[in-house]
Order: sequence, then structure tokens, then C-alpha cells
Amino acid sequence: MERDREIRRGDSPLLQLKSNKKKRRKGLAAVLLAASIAVQPWIAPVPVHAASAAESPVTMTAQEPLTYGAILKKYEWNFERNKKPVTVKANVVEVDLKNPYVKLDTIAGTGGQYTKKQNVRKMANETGAVAAINGDFFNTQAEGVPMGPQISGGKLLATPPYLVGWYSFALTKENKPVIDMFTFQGKIVAKDGTSYPLGGINKTYYWYENDGIHEEGAHSMIDGLYMYTNTWGQVNRSNDGVTVPTEILVKNGIVQQILRPGVLEMVAPADGYILRASGKADEFVAQHLKVGDKITADYKVSAQNPAMQYDTANFKTMIGGHTILVDEGQPAAFSHEVNGVSGYSPVARSAIGFSKDEQYAYLITVDSGMTLAELQQFMLKAGVWKGINLDGGGSTQMATRPLGEFQTALVSADIGYERPVVNGVGVYSLSPKGQVRDIQIQGATALFVGQKATYSLKAYDDYFNPVAADQIPASWSTTQPLGSFAGNTFTASAPGKTQLTVVSDKATKSIDVEVIGGKDVASLKLNASSTSLLANSVYTLTANVTSKSGAKGTIPAEAMQFEFIGFKGRMEGSRLTIDSIDKDATEGRIIARYDGFSTMVTLPVVDSRIVEAFETLMQPTFTSTPGVTGNVYKVSGVEGLAAGSKALGLQYDFSQGTGTTAAYASFSDGLKIDGQPESFSVKVKGDNSRNWVRAEIKDSAGKVQLISLTELTNWSDWKTLSADLKKYNFAYPITLTRLYVANPENGHDERELKGQIMFDDIAFQYKKSTSQTKNAVKLTIDQKSLTVNGKPLVLDQAPVIYNGNTLVPVRFVVEAMGGQLTWVDGERKVIIMKDNHLLELWLDKTELIADGEAITAEVPPLLMTERTMVPLRVISENMGWKVTWDEKTRSVTLE
Repeated sequence: MERDREIRRGDSPLLQLKSNKKKRRKGLAAVLLAASIAVQPWIAPVPVHAASAAESPVTMTAQEPLTYGAILKKYEWNFERNKKPVTVKANVVEVDLKNPYVKLDTIAGTGGQYTKKQNVRKMANETGAVAAINGDFFNTQAEGVPMGPQISGGKLLATPPYLVGWYSFALTKENKPVIDMFTFQGKIVAKDGTSYPLGGINKTYYWYENDGIHEEGAHSMIDGLYMYTNTWGQVNRSNDGVTVPTEILVKNGIVQQILRPGVLEMVAPADGYILRASGKADEFVAQHLKVGDKITADYKVSAQNPAMQYDTANFKTMIGGHTILVDEGQPAAFSHEVNGVSGYSPVARSAIGFSKDEQYAYLITVDSGMTLAELQQFMLKAGVWKGINLDGGGSTQMATRPLGEFQTALVSADIGYERPVVNGVGVYSLSPKGQVRDIQIQGATALFVGQKATYSLKAYDDYFNPVAADQIPASWSTTQPLGSFAGNTFTASAPGKTQLTVVSDKATKSIDVEVIGGKDVASLKLNASSTSLLANSVYTLTANVTSKSGAKGTIPAEAMQFEFIGFKGRMEGSRLTIDSIDKDATEGRIIARYDGFSTMVTLPVVDSRIVEAFETLMQPTFTSTPGVTGNVYKVSGVEGLAAGSKALGLQYDFSQGTGTTAAYASFSDGLKIDGQPESFSVKVKGDNSRNWVRAEIKDSAGKVQLISLTELTNWSDWKTLSADLKKYNFAYPITLTRLYVANPENGHDERELKGQIMFDDIAFQYKKSTSQTKNAVKLTIDQKSLTVNGKPLVLDQAPVIYNGNTLVPVRFVVEAMGGQLTWVDGERKVIIMKDNHLLELWLDKTELIADGEAITAEVPPLLMTERTMVPLRVISENMGWKVTWDEKTRSVTLE
């Protein structure tokens, strides 16, 4: 809202009005903290568009129970504004105040303390609310406390200000809703019987209005005596420089300490409070209070209208608000001027109210914006009999708990920034545990033979409250015998389609599942986390599959069989550890087979050169993004390193940074890297922070590239991270300038803000030089004679033409071209490998597999005179050979 923007920009004249008291008073209207306040009630004009809106119906688009006694209702309102059609979405949480299983209460900051603002979603999750909205207005230039009163769980946390036209919402001990204007009376009584007025409890500075008690425009702390309890969560207590504080510590009614003048460097204890005095109040302290005295704090909250006699001491809850909006089912005259809250502009809004029969309370947020006059009309249509405005604009937030979930989520997912606010109103369940009412299955719908799939369950009970997964009684069954269950885990044993069904108490739910077999696969691609092969490294293998029906998925490692050529390795889940590389090997092949379907990835063997092991005097420096602190240091004796070996530590603290934060270990002159490395690696000791680890490399053209090593630091021991450098198109030579930890803005709070990682053995990998033999094979149809690189040889089976396709003896041709061939007698299958190609063919079958793709040939491989003959086109196209046909001589040349 507009007032928020004034204050949050820091444009308030407040900061310039400290030297001239008269000038301060004059500046009151422009700087009144969280809202501009007029002395007299403001009678709002009724714009034409508001009248038009009043005639337009509101449509409920969805509703969902949140808990027994509370419902989320979503509305859409189509009407004309300034002769233009608009659509506004609004959300209402309806709470049944007569339902004993639901409670409405307020929330303060973080951990029940002011000065520690928190967004609404986090407030709800911290306190266990099923729903919450933002609450009162606040001065964003001050400590972060509400302008108005607050009662939570029957405890008075903050008192009303001496301002005109501010309404509050409350619940009596009988759960009767109340909307009224409240005031505060209090005093501190000294041991000698003298007293001094108490200005309020847990209040920040503001300026008085013409309330008939105080001088209009006077700063609230001048001559003021205020109480601060443990709810005020910081040492600074309303010190804006206008007054000089004296502070008094009181425990169990006894004065413990007087600091005159000065600020006690502590938060008030749970069994006491701190008094802040200035001016005449300070004189009262000097004359009437001393350490050891027993004093009395006497105070109460009451209605501004003496005719309204509430038992406020027994109020269960109270939240401060703004102008009244609806009274007795009619739009109310605004109780103060509303320009300061953009009252005539369509901005996001929050409001609270209750029904005519006082059975229902309504928590309301408007996403895309309404004027206050439009908000009045909407509240009437939603059933509000009496209601008030709450803080809006960027503060507007509603969080609710989806059915079956334990955490709340924003109702409006398009809110880009969840503003930390000072308090909110929450809805809480008091229901007992019930039986499972409904259940949802979450898990894979496409499985593979041999795969184990664990299905998670989300359920809610008769009272619409979530049931913990380990407390959901579950009985599973399957319609087809394609696998078996062990608990919630299904192991697929045969291909086909089936339906998995779970029964829990009153609830039954099914999910359709297809078990994909090898014959159903159209494509299987194996990817490694690195593009080169390095001994003693760990790689993650991913097998991406596409079925013939178009379904896509990832085959888990346990459902496949692996074969390694050129190295020794072992699989643990999807992690491949390279134990050793065979002597003279220039490449390593990883073959994965799933239910008869195969694929392969070929990785070149590289030489690794360590460029920095941190054993020398070289010392990187610490740099960071704004607000981030930390340190770079060398350390020895780290577990996992050889005795006496050193590593580089990087300690970081992101808690004071904003946006994307990063902490760098910077190499002042950079590490110069020779040649053209294929990849880069570094050993990293993680901290389970879930932060990113990256490197920065600068090439000879001055271009800087950010190299991602991991986007999830979820380990605490040593791990070698690597990155493929070929995809960056560097201008060589290159220079490594920084290693760093980063916490991106998106999901910033989901990662640890403090931690430390360690680096060791920065290395770059270079491809081994190899010489490839290029052979040329010339064959003639129906002739057993041929040449290999010009040398004549004789075949025992000549190439032939069969159904328009050239068939050649596969073993001779493959081996002559430098490939390897394997015959699998039990399957009547031929396996061909060369370079990074893998081809599998079956006798008398047109279906074959080429580099992980299912292909159908025009003719199948055939057996002729005990020799396997294969279609030349199939193997040449899939092995990357060049084929030249000479029609005159009926000869074929392969290169």
C-alpha cells in the first residue's frame, strides 16, 4: 500500500525531524508511522465504480476444508471499474467460532517475540496453524512491532496506541467476536505511593493525535514511561534519538537495576519487565524509585467508548487493525483518512470480520487489488456483518495447509516476495485424532522390471487433519501379478499394466502403473556425470528411457546390469566408483542392459594434473557478495587426508546478505592452466548445507565463466567434484580465479546460512593422445575375393543381394574395420562395438538395437554356410562408416 511504500523507501521526514520539536510536530501528518491519520472520521465518497461493483455478483470458484470448523473459500469477482471490466480474486478463511475443535488466535513475530519479523507462512508453520493471514500495521523504520494492541492466548502482548479511528478485532472468553476502538490506562506505583502514568506496553515511538488527552503531534516517548516485556525481543527499546532513555529492570515486582541514563543490554526476563523513562518520567524515577523497592504496575485495556463495558482482562485474542469497513451489514464511513493506505487505488488488501449471528469469523485477502470501497462490497457479499481493514499492499499474505499436508503454503503462489511482518492471525485445530477419511498415493506410474518403488501416502482424518505417514494403516493389493509388496514398496517382476490399490480405514485409493519391459523400450540413453574417465573418481550414472508408447522415465541402477570395459569399477546405487584403469587403455566403456535392451557410453581416459594442493605458501583471500562474512584459511590434520597434508577451508555466514549470496576463495593472480584440459576436478569436504559449490575461470580473451560443481552439497566427508570444460568454448589458455560457495536467492532459506567447506587437490584432466587406424575394405557382390587396405584376401562366404539389400559376413567386415564382435549363442545375437558405437542384432529378426535406439531393418541377419550375414546398410549407418557403391563392378568400399 502507498503508506508502506513511503515508509519502506526510507523517504519519511521522520529522520530529519530530530533537532526542532516544533518542526517535528508540523511533520506529523506526513510521517505517521504506518498510516496517515486524520483527526476527524473520514466520510468516504462512493465512486461510481463502487456502485457498479455492488451490483455485480461474486462467484465462489473453489472451497476446501482446512480443519474441522475452518474452510478456505476462493472467490472471483467480475465487475466494472472506471467503465473497464476487471477480474479480482479473493480468498476467505471462514472459521466457525462455535465449533469447539477450532481456535482463532494471534501470532507474534518469530518465537512469540516482536522485533523478529517473519513472513506469514513461516509464522503459521512455526506455531502449527492450519491457516494464517498478516495482521497489524507497523513502522518499518522502527524495530518491527505492531501499531495496535495484541492479545495472544489470553496474554496481553501490546497495548493500543493513543490514536484516533484505529479499530481492533477481539474474541471474548466465550468466543464472542468484538470489533471496537480500544484505549489503555496504566500507571507505575512507587513504594512511597506516588505514581506515574504508563504510556503503554511494548510500544515503539509514534506521534499523538488530538485524542483529548495528549498534545497533538507530540512524540510519544517525550516524558513517557513505557513497559517492555519478554515479548520485545531486542535490546533497543524505541530509541530513535529524540529522547534520552533511562531503563529500570524489574523482576517479580522488585527493582533490580536502574541505568540513568542508559540502555540495559538485555531482553526483559520472563518473570519481569524493563521500564523505559524519559523527561518527566525520568525525574519520577530519580525521585521515587531505587534498587530493592517493590513497585506495582497497574494497567488495563478498555473500549474508547465508556458505554461499552468489555471484560478485556479475559479476552482470548486481539489484533490491531485500521479503519472500520463494514458495520451492521453496511459499508461504514471510514474512521480516518485513507489516502495513506491507497484507499482509492486497487491494491492488495487484508481484512477481518464476523457474521451477523457472530458464529463465523472471516479472514480475507485480495490478491490482485481492490479499493477500500470495493473491499467493503466484497466483504458484504462474503457474509461479513462487521469488519475492519488490516495491513495490506506488500504485507498481504494468506497461508493455508492443504489437505494431507503438515506445512502451510501460500494460497496465492504468484506472490514473488513474502514480506516479513510483525504479527498475524492464525487458525488452529483442537480436534482429537480421527480415522483416515481420504488418502492420496504418490509414486512412480512407470516402473521397470526389477525396480523397487516406494509409494508415499498422504492422508487426512475425519477432522480434516493430516495423518503422519507412519500412522497410516495401509493394506496394498495389485490387480495383475506383475510384482509384490513389502510394506509400501512394490517390486516389479514382469512387464505389463496393473492397478495398485491401498485401503486405510474408510479410505481406498488406486493408481495405474505400467511395468515397462525391454521390448517396450524405444530409446535408452546412459549419461555419466563426467565426460572423461579418471581413476579413483566417483561418477553418477543416469539411464533415461523412452518407451514405444512415448512414456519417459529414468531406469534405476538396481534394475540394470552393468559391464565395464577398459577399467575396473563398482556400482553402489547410481554411483560408479572407478577403482583402476587397465594398462594402455585409452577409453572406457560402460554398458548398461535392461531386460535385454542395451546401451553404452564411452569415456576417454585422461591424465590428471594437480595444479594446487595447498601445501605451499600460496594463500587465497576471502571475498564475498554484500553482507556476507567469512574467512579463508589453511588447515592440516583433517580427517580423510594424509597425515600432515593441508587443505583450504572456506567459512561463510550468509545470514546478513540479501538475494543471491556467495563466499569466495579468491586466487589473487589466478592459477594459470596449461594446454587445453578436457575437465576440471577438486576434492571438497562438504557441510550438508545444500548450498552450491562453483568455480570461476577466465580465458585468454577475458571472458569469465562460472563452472557449476554441485547444486546440492549434501555430504560431510570428502568427495571429488568435476566439471566438463569442453562445453564452455574457452579461448585457451585459461586461469582459475575463484572457488566459492553460493546460495541462490530462489530457495535461499531452504539452505544453511552458515557453514564451512574445504578444498584440496585442484586438478585438470587432459585427453590421452591416440592414433586411430583407418581401414578401407572393398568387397564385390557374389565374389569371395576382397581387399583390405589394398591387400587381397579370400572369404568363405561372398556378399550377396537379398530382397534388395546387400548382406555381408559380419565378423570379417567388423574386424577388418577395427571393431570387436561377440556372438551370444544362447540368444543367437551378434554384438558389435567400435569407438562409441554399440550394435546388437538377432538372427532372423528385423528388430535391432543401435546405440540405445530400437530400430527395424528391412531384412534380418541370416545364417549362410555357417556364416552370419547382416544388412550392410544397417551396420554402416550405425557404425559411422562411409560406403561407396560401384554399379559397374558391383563392388562396395567401406571406409
